Amino acid sequence: MPDKLTFPVDETAVSRLVGRPVLSPIRVSSLEHIGMDQQLFLKTFSPFFESLPWDPYDVRRMRVEFLQSCFPEESDEIQVLFKAYYTGQVGFVMFEKWTERLSESQYAQLEKIQPWRRRSVAQFYITEKDGTIQVARETVTQFAQEVSGDDYRSLPRIFEESPISHVENDLFYQWMECIFKLTRNVRPETKGVRMVAHFMSVKARPMTPGNNSPEGAHEDGADYIVSALVVNLKNVKGGVSQIIEQLDDGTKEVIFSHRLLEGEFIFQGDSKDEIIHGTDLWHHVTPFALDDESQGEGWRDIIGFDINVEV
Repeated sequence: MPDKLTFPVDETAVSRLVGRPVLSPIRVSSLEHIGMDQQLFLKTFSPFFESLPWDPYDVRRMRVEFLQSCFPEESDEIQVLFKAYYTGQVGFVMFEKWTERLSESQYAQLEKIQPWRRRSVAQFYITEKDGTIQVARETVTQFAQEVSGDDYRSLPRIFEESPISHVENDLFYQWMECIFKLTRNVRPETKGVRMVAHFMSVKARPMTPGNNSPEGAHEDGADYIVSALVVNLKNVKGGVSQIIEQLDDGTKEVIFSHRLLEGEFIFQGDSKDEIIHGTDLWHHVTPFALDDESQGEGWRDIIGFDINVEV
């Protein structure tokens, strides 16, 4: 790919790159290109991420996986407790049977498993009536992705709701309206759109890369997604966004990759897009490392959308 993209990159451009038709919608673009004041948006939203609450779910999953690696012969017994612990119904004390048998070095490794991702969520319903786009905020009671039952992401999670100051303002409404129009453009029969906005801040540390997608290439279980609108890149290198096609034989191929800069975003088809549009798109972002280790830590701050349409 050239260093300087010509926005927007769409499925037609990606088709030319891979030499075969890509039918599901893709837009790689920027706030500036879609007519927003990119400088003002980044200046306004950049400070919000430092106040986001920590996401505990990655830590819970990794702690259980660590215990399973230490006690492989008891892995199934440990797994029985995973769901209740992951969803916050019980505390880590439930695993005392195993933690008290860890060696000193193993316990030190366990203690190093600390939160590295901050997150908040907000949900909106958007429609158009008499030529006016209407936005209504809705309560997010819990969050679960529509993935297979053995995928931990199918378990319900509860995240803190984004503060009013973050999402109930003219700039954020303008951004959502742009995505609403884009969704309707690729799916003309759309009457309304329900969007779940995810504010996410992921940390990289010395010897520990930041990772937005620990699950690897995946779908989110929505009709469409904005996998990321990058707001801040602080002392990091890497973090390349990948658009992936799952082929008929089940293999996956990266059909487009780009390191999003501040103000750039990717919109694409997600779950069931192969039925609606004809190509099964997945997504991933590679881990990112510190650009300068003497600075201590780095951050990649994004806003993502899970988008479901009402027709």
